[in-house]
Amino acid sequence: MARVHQLLVLTLVSGSALYSGLVPALGLGDINLQSALNQPLSAEIELLDVGDLTRDEIKVRLASQSAFDQSGVDRPFFLNDLRFTPVVRGKSSVVRVVSTQPVREPYLNFIVEVARPGGTLLREYTLLLDPPESSYVASAAAAPSAPAAPSRAPRAAATAAVRSAPV
Repeated sequence: MARVHQLLVLTLVSGSALYSGLVPALGLGDINLQSALNQPLSAEIELLDVGDLTRDEIKVRLASQSAFDQSGVDRPFFLNDLRFTPVVRGKSSVVRVVSTQPVREPYLNFIVEVARPGGTLLREYTLLLDPPESSYVASAAAAPSAPAAPSRAPRAAATAAVRSAPV
């Protein structure tokens, strides 16, 4: 009887390990800012390891107030205007982040929540926005596919904070 019990436990543990290996390890990567200060927000967040997930299986939204509180991040009212849309296209999948209202603050900090089959992921992002007349924004608008030189505009690049926690 003890041997049957051990075999049953071993089967359940190995089955769980195999099943968890089949679930895609969806992740959030860097954010690419495409707008400037005093413009509606336009940005894209990389979706990593999408696997065979479809757009309908990936739910992206601004994290809850309790997630902001636990992380010690303020949640200003403006963040309610942010809209998140997953765009699944193989290895170049992204989450589009847009707002209808212009961003008036040069610093924007928010937490994104991604729900997918098998779990939820939270990640904090911090954006530093330059005014639209800055030389970086003008050159980025002229050549969006060219990578920006870090020494030319250190503030224009969007930076992701270190906090990232699967839930």
